[in-house]
Amino acid sequence: MKNLLVVLGTKGQYVKMAPVLLEMDRRGIPYVLAHANQHPRITREISVSFGLRPPDMELLSLHRDIATKSEALMWLGGNLLRVLVGTFDRGGEKLHLRDFLARDALVVIHGDAPPALLSLILAERFRLRIAHVEAGERTYDLLQPFPEEIIRKLVDRHADLLFAGSPRAIENLRKERVRGEVIDIGMNTVLDAVRLALQNQRCKTPYKHGEYSLVYLHRFELLNSRDRLSFVVDLLEKELASERLVLTLHESTRRSLQRAGLLGRLVALRNLDILPLRPYHEFIHLLANARFLVTDGGGPQQESNILGVPCLVLRESVEQPDYSNVRISGFDLLKAREFLSRPDRLRIEEGIGRFDHIQPSKTVVDHLQKAL
Repeated sequence: MKNLLVVLGTKGQYVKMAPVLLEMDRRGIPYVLAHANQHPRITREISVSFGLRPPDMELLSLHRDIATKSEALMWLGGNLLRVLVGTFDRGGEKLHLRDFLARDALVVIHGDAPPALLSLILAERFRLRIAHVEAGERTYDLLQPFPEEIIRKLVDRHADLLFAGSPRAIENLRKERVRGEVIDIGMNTVLDAVRLALQNQRCKTPYKHGEYSLVYLHRFELLNSRDRLSFVVDLLEKELASERLVLTLHESTRRSLQRAGLLGRLVALRNLDILPLRPYHEFIHLLANARFLVTDGGGPQQESNILGVPCLVLRESVEQPDYSNVRISGFDLLKAREFLSRPDRLRIEEGIGRFDHIQPSKTVVDHLQKAL
């Protein structure tokens, strides 16, 4: 019987938890790793690039990375019954939760993606303790982002251990008077993931430092709005016409652009290189060498701050609005133009070196050991 269950299913969860899993492996701490399979293809690549061991068991998979609302609902509905019953798959064999997990076990939940909601339901159903990594992140707008804002508030409300990576997150949890223990880990565990990626010297990019800008867009609230997609295409086509651009294209983003009749306009841009989604280590090297980043993702925003790369965020609300390298424009053209007029002034020259004293993943594992 194991005392620790870690459930992961998305790219962001695998990236941010990879250094925590590696630290537990280094210390010889036994745990069960369950794959929720929201992003089965991307997460396999991430697992290999970080040198993680394969999952011990899995939830239902659609055998592709979920890219549409209908696929997300199919995946969520199929797995909701499984977590309520407490069954996982292992090599075609069905395993019940009580066959491998102790009754006082701790479930480690990361972030706010739908697998976090499934993990919460599982833990509550079987009265297991909960540790929440990346606790306390808030926009205080239930629709921005949706459903993530709702999920993280629910998980924080029920968690026994809450690992918070910023003063803002800690203050949010104190204001909400959560019942669990709030633990300051100094920074998001993505810091350690970026460190590991930069150490991989095999990652080579065909671009020189500072000769291009990077574009990374994938959130549902963008992809499900033709007006917002049109804004993005106009921005790249008109406002960034003189800039060499590299776009790493999610399959979900490609499909949405195609449905909206906008993909052809992007393909026609001579200053734009469209790349398939890159392995995480390669993406970090691309970001580290970029002049600036245009994104709608919370993860890339954090990574840009760690690396000191100027960043324009196309979202109305974000969890960390006070990064000095970041400007949040939403879909306001004047705000976007203000950033694009002088992005270099937002670069943080010290880069990742200014965080050398912070070890968030080790702090998480220290407290997990105590809890076990």
